[in-house]
Amino acid sequence: MQSSFRTSAWFYFGAAFGITWVFWLLPVLANHGVLQLGQAAQLACLFAGSFGPFIAAFLAVYRDGGWPAVREFAGRSLRYRMGPIYFLAAVLLTPVAAALSMAWLASHGGPPFAVGVSLGHLPLLYLELLLFGGSVNEEFGWAYAIDRLRQGQGLLRAAAVLGVIWGCWHIPLFFVPGLTQSFMPFWVFVLFTVALRIVIVWGYASNRQSILIALLFHTASNLAFNLFEVVDRSPKHDERGFIGYGLIVLVVALLIAFTARCYRRVPPNSIASTIA
Repeated sequence: MQSSFRTSAWFYFGAAFGITWVFWLLPVLANHGVLQLGQAAQLACLFAGSFGPFIAAFLAVYRDGGWPAVREFAGRSLRYRMGPIYFLAAVLLTPVAAALSMAWLASHGGPPFAVGVSLGHLPLLYLELLLFGGSVNEEFGWAYAIDRLRQGQGLLRAAAVLGVIWGCWHIPLFFVPGLTQSFMPFWVFVLFTVALRIVIVWGYASNRQSILIALLFHTASNLAFNLFEVVDRSPKHDERGFIGYGLIVLVVALLIAFTARCYRRVPPNSIASTIA
């Protein structure tokens, strides 16, 4: 792990949020009649804005150590050697959690249990989500962020803080009608991002800071929303599916938080400030 940073954490988070929100606020304003922006242009803005953490991370890494640091950081996405438990968790945890929530909902007055993606379309969908659905766009940035935040404090606390930041980074999407976030209760979404970030950081820190495993976790999480109708977009707006999904991931996160070796380690400089 990089032990010294020339770049302030404020710079990184300011750049990540600034780049993203500048683009994302344009669709927000368009949907509230403040400016004219076509549907295609709105989608382009949403996609471009999602790369805020990615761009900010590589700017910060370059400021910290130049091109050698950039090459080392980018190379973490190729660290494919990981324990089988971590790999299985990265690929299966969130889809199984979503399936359990929807199975419970089906037995308690919800829609019949169903999988929304055919087996033949699954590999292509997974690849699309990995490359364009938020995984690459975000996880390089959140990897830099957790390395930065863990300086001087416990990894668990840093992961929880990053989970809150991650949830808040999505705020503009809650004001764009039709997007998945616009159908979610914000408090459940933040609970979910905190829980999932604790799980992702567990995989990342336990496998030599492998950004690849973070990409797999993120992709599987987005895949779960495609496999199952966890978020109810109907006028009924039944939130139980997403709440159940979030609670299951939270239970797993708590088990990991209390048992994982990486979360029991004491930081060497526990008194040092995390944001210089």
